[in-house]
Amino acid sequence: MLNREGMPASNASIGLLRRDDFAARRGTLLLWRSEADGCRAVLREYSGAAGEDVAVLLVADAEALAALREAGWAPLPALIRQGRLHPYMLKTMDELEAAGLAEFVEDLGLVFPKH
Repeated sequence: MLNREGMPASNASIGLLRRDDFAARRGTLLLWRSEADGCRAVLREYSGAAGEDVAVLLVADAEALAALREAGWAPLPALIRQGRLHPYMLKTMDELEAAGLAEFVEDLGLVFPKH
């Protein structure tokens, strides 16, 4: 799916976490990362912190996870607007740009104020 969806080349990860795991501060975090040899997904234990390598954390309810499994990234912006998926930017816009994830964040329909 990551190769098909055009996962952006990045030196940082995008994390996906179930809403219940986020609330409990305990569970399994799915990490998406694009490396030189292609895109990959790995699982990591979540204990209340995503980790320094995670730039964007997506927290989703069960319906949002089902939609992502079925349709890939296409429903992400709609899921955010519906409140079914909550994105957390764990890096500044400058850090997201340096990591190659600024366009991904913009595709989600999120904006950062410019001061």
